[in-house]
Amino acid sequence: MQWTSILYIVVFIVAAVAVGLFRRQVVYAARARRGWRIFYLVAAGLILAMTLVISKTVDEYVSGFFICGMFLIFAFWQRGLTTSAVINGLGSVRAYRTFSAIRLQADGTSGTSMQAMVGSVTVVKMRFKDDPKFVAKFLKRRMDPQRVIIVQ
Repeated sequence: MQWTSILYIVVFIVAAVAVGLFRRQVVYAARARRGWRIFYLVAAGLILAMTLVISKTVDEYVSGFFICGMFLIFAFWQRGLTTSAVINGLGSVRAYRTFSAIRLQADGTSGTSMQAMVGSVTVVKMRFKDDPKFVAKFLKRRMDPQRVIIVQ
């Protein structure tokens, strides 16, 4: 087994632990992006099938399973609000103090659309099942209440 295979295993374990830790911290879970989730699951399935058919060595199996596993991690990554930060992606965890404003707007018949901004640029977009008032109440306890804006 090559050193890159060991590195793949270590990176996958770290990513899996991060998913577990961040899932526990999420207080308000954002709605999943169905299109991306389907894409990642299909890609993971294709990579798994190709790995099982084509691979002949342990290193080939490890790299194929690593790619498949990372697609699964991306598919089931939980986005949302924690007590100290907004989790948008594997590499996008931002503390509330970094946002200049968070705009909340009623989304259709039920739910909330959130846009977190740095300056005048929207850096995070999420949708929640909860009413904007409940999300705003949670956010106002975590950051400057004047930076939480409910748009009618």
